[in-house]
Amino acid sequence: MNRYLIHENDMKLTGRGTYDEDGIYWCALSGSGFECHYKGHGLNIKLVGDKAAELPDNDANQVRYALYVDGERKIDGMLDSITKTLSLEGDIDADIKLIKLSECAMSTLGIYPIICDGVITPIPDKQLKIEFIGDSITCGYGVDVSDPNISFKTATEDFTKGFAYKTAKILDADIRAFSVSGWGIVSGYVDSPDKPALTDHLLPPYYKKLGFSYQKFDDRDGRAPQDIDWDFGKYTPDLIVINLGTNDNSWCTGHEDRYEQYVSEYAEFLGTVHSCNPAAKILCVMGIMLDEIAPYVEKAAQLFKEQSGFGEIYTMRFTPHDGSLGYAADWHPSPATHDKAAELLAAKIREIMG
Repeated sequence: MNRYLIHENDMKLTGRGTYDEDGIYWCALSGSGFECHYKGHGLNIKLVGDKAAELPDNDANQVRYALYVDGERKIDGMLDSITKTLSLEGDIDADIKLIKLSECAMSTLGIYPIICDGVITPIPDKQLKIEFIGDSITCGYGVDVSDPNISFKTATEDFTKGFAYKTAKILDADIRAFSVSGWGIVSGYVDSPDKPALTDHLLPPYYKKLGFSYQKFDDRDGRAPQDIDWDFGKYTPDLIVINLGTNDNSWCTGHEDRYEQYVSEYAEFLGTVHSCNPAAKILCVMGIMLDEIAPYVEKAAQLFKEQSGFGEIYTMRFTPHDGSLGYAADWHPSPATHDKAAELLAAKIREIMG
């Protein structure tokens, strides 16, 4: 029997992850997991969950995952127990992909080393590599329901149905994402601008970390994604797409001074992103749900350009959704809206990347 760690020597890793002392590979962010080619008879992949997996009837927070064989989704499940084994039977000679469909804040996913009688080899990298930084829209929040009055559950969240993943698929690009629902640059989502800024829901402080989660990986070492520094040498994007501001707008609306704070802190965050990924072009987008804050996204990009002298920064506005293509949970974009946004964004990326 062969033993394979979930490791870049044997397979392509997606998203951000880390190892524990038993060789378990812990996945944090939406879209994290692995891809490989497998040739052999049968394949078992053992998963492990954090505390969210122990809570009964907890599909609001448990990990949702999918297993693909040659691009076809064979298993779509929830990690509703501490351990679970995914099994493929018969002779296999195919590309295998395991992907975390839900976001990091609610729960994380561990993958044990794979024990098999077959051979695992890596999937080649794509020619184009993109990183997406965003919020619930990037996560694919609530895309599996069509009633906007239904609230959030990880069970209805699917990263592969969001505009980010769909854009990468159109362009045949590799993708990694750093996204957390409800978070922003100067404030997380608030239901009234009369309320204080939600400053514990800001993404920039965690960008250099593995991610953020309310759960620890396990109880032995007590680590969570935010306790681990990320090595930016593990993935070098050609382009970074940032979609942050929808949640900030809930606090900024009607207050010019708050918008100016957003501009200043967004420009500062662009400096962080650029310093971590100096070879990557940057595209700042806004408008899939609302575009009131879009002019300030453009001001932030221009301010960063003037401050840094970095010329490869671009902006793009979407037309906000109006319900004609439906809504997802909590009035989020429907799958059709994500499709439309992905087509427009792919065209813009082709223009930028030549």
